[in-house]
Amino acid sequence: MRHHADIPVTARGDIWAERLRAGRERAIHTVPYKVEGRLTRMVGLTLEAVGCQVPVGARCDILTAGGEQIEAEVVGFSGEHTYLMPTGHVDGLTPNARVVPSAHSSDVAVGEAMLGRVIDAAGR
Repeated sequence: MRHHADIPVTARGDIWAERLRAGRERAIHTVPYKVEGRLTRMVGLTLEAVGCQVPVGARCDILTAGGEQIEAEVVGFSGEHTYLMPTGHVDGLTPNARVVPSAHSSDVAVGEAMLGRVIDAAGR
C-alpha cells in the first residue's frame, strides 16, 4: 500500500475529484424517501393519523378513495398519533386514507405589492 507522501499532489487531487464525482452521481440517482401515514380516526374536524411523523404546522395531503386531495395542517401529536385539522371540506374521507406530507409551503411573501390585498388562510 502506498502512503500519501508517495503519490504526487496533482494525482491526489485527481483521486479526490473522481471520488467527489462518483459521490455526486450516487446522490443524483437516489430514490427520495417518502414518509406516508394513514388516517385512523376522525372526531368532528380533528383527524388522527399514524405513520406520518411531521412537525406541528406542517401541511399534509389526505388522498381520498375517489382520488381527491384534502389539505390539512398538523396541530398536535401524541406518541405515534398525529392530529390534523383540514383546511377545507372533508367529503369523501374514509378510514385508512393515505396521509402524505405536502411540499406546499404555508409562507406568504409580503411587501408593498401586497398592500390592500386580501388573502385567505392558504395564502391565496
